[in-house]
Amino acid sequence: MNTPDIIKKVPGIRFNYSDEDIAFVQNGIEEILRSGYFTMGEKVAEFERQFAEFVDVEYAIAVNNGTSALEVCLRALRVEGKSVIIPTNTFMATPLAAIHAGAKIIFVDVMPDNLSIDPEDLKRKIRKDTIGVIPVHIGGIISTYWDDIIKICNNNNLFVLEDAAHAHGASFNGKMAGSLGIAGSFSFYPTKIINTAEGGMITTNEKFIYKLALQLREHGKEDPRYYVHTELGSNWRFSELHALLGLQQMKKVSWILAARQHHAELYNRYLKDIKGINILSIPENLVCSYYKYIVYLDKIYDRDKIKSILKNKFGVSLPSEVYPNLCHTQPVFKKYPDLILNDPNDEFPGAEYISNHQICLPIYPDLKDEELKYVVDCLKKVI
Repeated sequence: MNTPDIIKKVPGIRFNYSDEDIAFVQNGIEEILRSGYFTMGEKVAEFERQFAEFVDVEYAIAVNNGTSALEVCLRALRVEGKSVIIPTNTFMATPLAAIHAGAKIIFVDVMPDNLSIDPEDLKRKIRKDTIGVIPVHIGGIISTYWDDIIKICNNNNLFVLEDAAHAHGASFNGKMAGSLGIAGSFSFYPTKIINTAEGGMITTNEKFIYKLALQLREHGKEDPRYYVHTELGSNWRFSELHALLGLQQMKKVSWILAARQHHAELYNRYLKDIKGINILSIPENLVCSYYKYIVYLDKIYDRDKIKSILKNKFGVSLPSEVYPNLCHTQPVFKKYPDLILNDPNDEFPGAEYISNHQICLPIYPDLKDEELKYVVDCLKKVI
């Protein structure tokens, strides 16, 4: 594989805003400043409308971050005093949102081929007090066993709340992430597929969740115009400035997704014959949004050493893994052990394999093809 000698550095992530993008944001800021409405105004409403259309749901409710999106949903679903099943391979925001909503956690194993809940382990983990399950679409991959997960939950009267923080634009059998369960939650953290600096979104077709979410994000006000509080809410509002950034992203979301999928196709082609690297297979009925491009290294390789050589010798920085530290092993749960209802003898072989053997390769939208080839060429040399 021939790559230009001029490539000296490939970062793990790079943000690209064109002159047109910057002009859109600058003009929008002037509009906001002249309007006198800095939060929960017309731009928030328009961003919510566009995102609901994008996900193909009735309702979208913008909040201040993705963790809040989860917590608001869980409060609306009345999880207090109940247990919620969560994959151990996720960012800590997922269990923390449930805990802050008053639930206790049961961690479940995940499957290396799709980084989502193992249906067999899910069956084993359901208790009498279990009220719901939060599947997480890691890296933008929806479980190939989604129908099985839904069937298990339906048979046990459990809600399914999607943690779609990685999955803007992903779909399963033609249905978009965020429309597959009773509700979905998205993050707009700077590294995410759609970026508003900070922010989150709830998506749902359920009117009761929509109405409760509107109250909860506004300190529990039944009507935001009056100081009458009917729910135990908080300040989870979304600002006009963040909504403006969201509207800029929605103008180019098709390009963002197409670029990520193009890069993934190139990686698949270049990596398929390299010994020591195992790529994930995405079935035809699933559209992956490729928040991350994840591969597995054979067990003989030291991930940290490979990352160090790539960075220090070749100038290639890899983005962070998803995730190297499993939730059930986090020290906070040794301090507060009563928050987890797992049996001490529970095992998580799938999650442990993922956490120990994955690496993520750069896959941001303006990654150039020659840079991608350089990444692969350097990885091949190190392997």
